[in-house]
Amino acid sequence: MKNSGIESFVEFPNRAGKTLRGMMHRPAGARHRRVPAVAMFHGFTGNRMESHWIFVKCSRALAQAGIASLRFDFYGSGESDGDFREVTLRGEIADGRAAVAFLRRQKGIDPARVGLLGLSLGGAVAAALAASLQAGALVLWSAVAHTARLREIAEKSAQPIPGKPGAVEFDAREISPRFLDDVLKVEPIRHLARYRGPTLIIHPEKDEHIPVSHARDFFRAAGADAKELAFISGADHVFTSLSWEREVMARTVAWFGRYL
Repeated sequence: MKNSGIESFVEFPNRAGKTLRGMMHRPAGARHRRVPAVAMFHGFTGNRMESHWIFVKCSRALAQAGIASLRFDFYGSGESDGDFREVTLRGEIADGRAAVAFLRRQKGIDPARVGLLGLSLGGAVAAALAASLQAGALVLWSAVAHTARLREIAEKSAQPIPGKPGAVEFDAREISPRFLDDVLKVEPIRHLARYRGPTLIIHPEKDEHIPVSHARDFFRAAGADAKELAFISGADHVFTSLSWEREVMARTVAWFGRYL
């Protein structure tokens, strides 16, 4: 098996000066050359490891292919500062911007060859940032194209919190009314239409949270000449199968390897 590279814990501030925490993955033997890199954005209620450690596995696969990566926890998630009740989508977009700036400053990283990878709501973040950050390539997994879908999920699955008007509980986390209002102010489709870089959209065929129509709408809106839409047969929202995750990671690594 190839060497999965060098992994190191990192901390960096977001726009508000709060500390975000994550892991840098670097290819082995890349000390004397600049390498491409990928910033990875986790999903709603997720973290930098993601379900069945798919982000960890993907970072190691990227390192084996000679590509560095940064996976980090958004503010209020994982080990980063803050509480989930403070999370907003525009806050996560600002965190994503701070993460890419941090990644581009790292020794041995080629700042002109940085790609973005986003899962679920992290896909909305990646789509919103790709054009303004001039990403070298973009990959979206199970991505949210229409943020009103998050309100639909909350209304259907979340439970009101007594004594906190407008706040709801979902997956043992408090979601504030501010989050539910804020998501409607972001239109990932509109942002993606301005991005001209290579765009790969991967979506589970049987996504229980985000309909496949989101992937098709993203694909139609993507402004790139090099774009591809792939459905993973039978897969759920986070690709919970060894065969599904292998296909997703193989497609992703190949895409970044080709275009970064």
